[in-house]
Parts: sequence; structure tokens; C-alpha cells
Amino acid sequence: MTPTSSPGARLVVVIPAYNAAATLPDCLAALGRSERRPDEIILFDDGSTDETAEIARSAGATVLSDGRPRQGPGAGRNFAAAAADAPIIVFVDADVAVHPQALGRLEAPILSGDAVATFGSYDDTPKSRRLAALYANLRHHWVHQQGQRHAFTFWSGLGAIRSDIFRAHGGFDPKFNEPSIEDIELGSRIIEKGGSIRLVKDAFGSHHKDWGVVQLWKTDIFRRAVPWAWMMTEGRGQANDLNISRRERAAAIWAHLIWISGLASAFAPQWWPATAAAGIAYIVLNARFFAFLFRAGGLRAGLAGVFLHWCYHVYASTTFALVAGSRLWRQIRSRIMNASVGRTHAERP
Repeated sequence: MTPTSSPGARLVVVIPAYNAAATLPDCLAALGRSERRPDEIILFDDGSTDETAEIARSAGATVLSDGRPRQGPGAGRNFAAAAADAPIIVFVDADVAVHPQALGRLEAPILSGDAVATFGSYDDTPKSRRLAALYANLRHHWVHQQGQRHAFTFWSGLGAIRSDIFRAHGGFDPKFNEPSIEDIELGSRIIEKGGSIRLVKDAFGSHHKDWGVVQLWKTDIFRRAVPWAWMMTEGRGQANDLNISRRERAAAIWAHLIWISGLASAFAPQWWPATAAAGIAYIVLNARFFAFLFRAGGLRAGLAGVFLHWCYHVYASTTFALVAGSRLWRQIRSRIMNASVGRTHAERP
């Protein structure tokens, strides 16, 4: 199909990029093959030291930079979105290659008035075949494919939004100076104000990030789990959906029971049946996802994925518990101190 522009509204793609020379050519080439041609592509160069800016310019993209040191993708998206003269902005990460139909599918619910923002999903054929990268990308695909159409959050890896809504909510929170949950936080604000966000499951992008295990765990814990847990303990960003659904929480409980009973069995062998039972329950609860890992990645990826998923449930839930405990302790300490101050004032003559 020949790429065409929509007669309904201008659509601008915004790409935040930092040293993205390895993945940006595929990202831009995919946008060039899009059935819904972007009316403009704006790339924010976040202080790159490689050929990112030159690659973007050679592909016809508008390159912006504020000349400051690296600020993170949230600030970059805000800067580029402020320059976007269009009613619809689509955010695309520099390591995502959109499928030809993706932009049109994201745009349609916004044009129809069904949503003020939409987001898509990674596909099930990520470029990297490294085990950690394969697991991370397939996990993301699976979670979004199981998610509810009426979403409680937003995703900026491949997400569209009305520009007036984006500006009315102040864009992404600039406190997130690294890739983090700035999109989840923005989505939460939109939902709290009565906006509607839709998950468009067939708006796919292929993720080209080559995750390593350490990088994956650091990102999952410090850039995702910790800030998301803080937000949840404030009563925000909670829903029975995506990777905080009831099923995921139940899986986390069984994941902990595996290592707890396994540790107990090292000192008391009679605990081994409990460990086996916990392991079976965990596998059964995640059976569909594990079967998908084996189908999409093969035997090695499937086996590695089972282990990495168990680790994910353990460290993500542990992080939430630590954050929630920290907040509770702060609240208790504050009440004790306030009560102490109140007694001191009352005892003064």
C-alpha cells in the first residue's frame, strides 16, 4: 500500500534519542514505510556524542536540541512536543521500528473521539536473540497482549496523544531524568482527570534494544519498580491490569514460597514437598506465558525465561514491599514525633 497522509489531522512523530546511531536507522526506515505517513518527524537529540543527529537529518527528520547535557527522554519529548504543530503527537522510541499499520491504528481511536491517548505493543519477533533481551521483549509483548483495552496508564515507547491534552497536563514530569515511569505517571494523571486511554493491541513495533541481564534487572528495579511502588503507595497507578494484575500478584506470592520453602528444606527435609508444590503452582499459574516463551524463543529461551520470570516476580514484589514498608515507617515516625511535640507543648506552664 502506498503511504498516505490522513485527511483528518496532522500527525507528528516525536523521537527522543541519546547515542541512538545503532538503532535509529531502522526506526526511521520503518516510519518511512508506514501506511499512515507522519506529517513530520521531530527528533530531540539529548546530547548525543555519536552520529544520531546526522542520521536523523539525512532521513528528513527535524532535529532539535537545547544544548544542555543529557536530561532524559521525558524532558526531550516535552521539548519536541512543544514544537510540534499538530493535533496528534506519536511518541516512538529510537529503538522501536513501527509496523506499517501501527500509526494509523493508534490515530483512529483519537480521531473518532474514543480516546485522548492510545498506545501499542512490542511484537513477538524482537531483533536481539540474547536470552535476557528475548525474555524482556517477549514479556512486554505478552503483558500488553493480555491487558485491558480501557487502559489505566500510558506507554511512550509507541504511544499517541492529543497535543492539547498533553499540554494541558504539563507533559511528562521532568523529575524523571532517566528512562523510567514518566509515561505511567502521565497516564495516571490523565485518567484521574477523566481522560480515556486505549491499548491498541495490534499497533505493533519491533524492539531493537539488546538487553543484558544486569541492565535488565537494574532497569526493572530502580527505574520501574521503585518509582512505581512509590506512586502506588500514594494511591496512584493502581489497577487489576498489565503487570500489577491480581494474577501477577498471586504469581509473586508463589515465587516467594518457592525460595522460602526451599531454604527451609535445607534444614528440614520434610519441607521438600512444599517446595515442589509451590513450584508446580507457580508453573501452572504462568503456564500460558511460559508456553508462549518456548514457542517464540525456542528451548533455551524458554528455560531461561522461566528462571528470569521467577527472578522478576521475586525482586519486583520485594521492591514494592520495601518501599511500602519505608513509607509506613515514615508515617509512624512522623505521628510519634508530632505526638511528642504535642505533649511537650501541653506540659509547658
